[in-house]
Amino acid sequence: MTDMTANGPGASDYSLSELARAADVPARTIRYYQSEGLLPRPSRRSGQAVYDRLHLERLRSIGALQSRGLRLQTIRQVLGESGEPTSDVADLLGPEIAGAAWLATSARTLDEGELADLLGDAYPDQVGSLVSVGYLERRLGPDGRGVWYCASVPQLRGALELRTVGADLELSAWASDELRARLRDMSELFVGRWIAESGRLYRGTATREDFDAKLERLRAVAWQSAAHVMAEEMGRAIQRSDEIRERVDAGDFDFGANVESTE
Repeated sequence: MTDMTANGPGASDYSLSELARAADVPARTIRYYQSEGLLPRPSRRSGQAVYDRLHLERLRSIGALQSRGLRLQTIRQVLGESGEPTSDVADLLGPEIAGAAWLATSARTLDEGELADLLGDAYPDQVGSLVSVGYLERRLGPDGRGVWYCASVPQLRGALELRTVGADLELSAWASDELRARLRDMSELFVGRWIAESGRLYRGTATREDFDAKLERLRAVAWQSAAHVMAEEMGRAIQRSDEIRERVDAGDFDFGANVESTE
């Protein structure tokens, strides 16, 4: 059911099933969001629930934030009652993925339904493999029921995406560990130099309190910068794949003991 007049020019009305299709979200998830205060309740017309384009936009915002690791509690804080971002970190990352709080954590605890929604077509076939390489862990929740713990939703989503282009989960897990180790070293080097040069360049002491006060903005800058540089360098590496293949054959790379030869 579509009505172009309900909420002003160009507005659209949806039934629950139509909204679910438009947002690519299960109807039960929409009901759950409503019960949790993430999504406004629909209006009623002739006894039927009626949703509009604002519900659709809100669902898309929730999905974009979830894809970057936000928990629903954090998304509620980020979007607020109006659905508009509430953090100035949006200036760096863009309003579609706005908010600073999600940068503080990417871990999530999920029930079976939430895990199915997160994994999509990979559920349930890939659950065992995701557990074996460390992306998922089975735990007991506060009520004693089994739940799924994911230490990093963004990395899990990345692994699933890479799987669609032929990279197995073991390769993704190895890449994740290597990237974290190298970025940890880079982050310590950056903070160390900042401290060393703080008196000369920044006229301050660069204490722990100073860093904590700027932590969310620093994380936002790190996210933006690291993602951009990584994407650029990945493109350059792909362009040089023939040269890199020769270096692999010559034994120039040390991939660790767990990598099997393809020969």
